[in-house]
Amino acid sequence: MNLKHIAAAVALVAGSASSMAVTYNIGTMPLAPLVYSNTASVALGSFSDTYNFVFPMLGDQASASAVSIQLQGLLDIRNLTVSLFDSGNTLIASGTPGTSSSVNNVTLVGGSSYYYTVTGTATGLVGGAYAFIASASPIPEPSTYAMMIAGIGAVGFLAMRRRQRG
Repeated sequence: MNLKHIAAAVALVAGSASSMAVTYNIGTMPLAPLVYSNTASVALGSFSDTYNFVFPMLGDQASASAVSIQLQGLLDIRNLTVSLFDSGNTLIASGTPGTSSSVNNVTLVGGSSYYYTVTGTATGLVGGAYAFIASASPIPEPSTYAMMIAGIGAVGFLAMRRRQRG
């Protein structure tokens, strides 16, 4: 095994807080193109990390992903899953378990509190690590809807003219 890989794994695990359950407070979720990101290390065994946030008033949809950082048997996470809950602990959406998991384009209410959980089982020799990223897409501008309606109208007008000629 390459000594550089071992040193990198040890540094990654030592540089992050290892725990079985950590709560992160994001505050107000950033609007895309800005994102919230975090790299977390976890001790060997099952874990469940929580990411609390307030959905922005100008937000429309939320998305988040987590990816296991694999390092030659030293770092590994199995059944990594991202789930989204409201403040009443009701499950809104959940990603597929694997070495990565995502919850995409879920419509949420601006100004309300939510949280993501990232769960899994660290099976590497020194535990596991994952990268988490989340953001909110902004509400489309009214001009976007106006352009869409104008485009549909133009297509309809062209179809009507072709029907009249043919």
